[in-house]
Order: sequence, then structure tokens, then C-alpha cells
Amino acid sequence: MSTRTINSRLEEEDFFYLLYCKSREQELAFWNWTAQEKQDFLKMQYTYQCQSYQSQFPNIEAKIIYLEENPIGKLLTVQNRSELRLVDIIILPDYQGMGIGTHFLLELQNEAATIRLPLCLSVQTNNIKAFEWYLRRSFQIVSKNELYVSMHWSPED
Repeated sequence: MSTRTINSRLEEEDFFYLLYCKSREQELAFWNWTAQEKQDFLKMQYTYQCQSYQSQFPNIEAKIIYLEENPIGKLLTVQNRSELRLVDIIILPDYQGMGIGTHFLLELQNEAATIRLPLCLSVQTNNIKAFEWYLRRSFQIVSKNELYVSMHWSPED
């Protein structure tokens, strides 16, 4: 199984929009909306997410994750003087549970250790699966509110 990443531009990548839609499918399945209403909502939310990311993280690095020749995910990171931040990681549902996300998370942890910075992230409070995944990989809770849990991993931990 050969995985790799390719640099991309967040605002120019249709594949990132597809990933966003796939990541919201289960949630939207319970909404009593037409297909067009769901599509309009997803487009609006995705546009807002991109603008928010670019506003908060002007130096964001966007990568497409490939398995063999197939795009299967995305990895968004940003580094500053005080941290390496995992902004977002998404793997298509059909490829989850194969260790691909873990592979790239471990690469980020190794990078953080090399540059001697904590690896930080935020996860939505309702995303229990991701939250528990980060806990299993030695991330610590820094703070939380109604929407997000802030977590970090440090080489010293």
C-alpha cells in the first residue's frame, strides 16, 4: 500500500469540496431537506470553512492524500513559532480504518518532535470518533467549549 501527499491550493481543489460533502453525509441524511437544499447548504458551509481557514491561517499548507494513484483524503497544516497545527485531516469513508490517517498523523508527530514544537489541533465536541482517535495517539486536552476541544501532543509528553 503506497501513500503520498501532493501539495495543493485549498481554494482551487474540487476534490476538497467532495471530501467535505462526504464528511457531512451521515449528518445530512437525517435532515428533511431536498437534495438541492442540501447541496446549497454544503456549498455555503464549505465556502465559509475555506474563508475561515484562510483568514485564521494565511500560511496554511494544503495537501491531497493519495493511495496509489487515487485521491482519498486531505491534510491541512500550518506552522508558526510556537506550534505545528493540524487544521484538518479527512480520509474518505471507504479508506478509513486502514491506518492511513494514523500514518500521516505519526509523520506530523515526528515532524513536531524534530522541530521541537507541540502538535496542536481542535476537534468538534460531537466528533467522538476523532476525539478518541487523538486520545489514543497521546494527545492531551488543553481546553474545551461547547463546540470544540483543543488538544496538543508534545514530544516531551
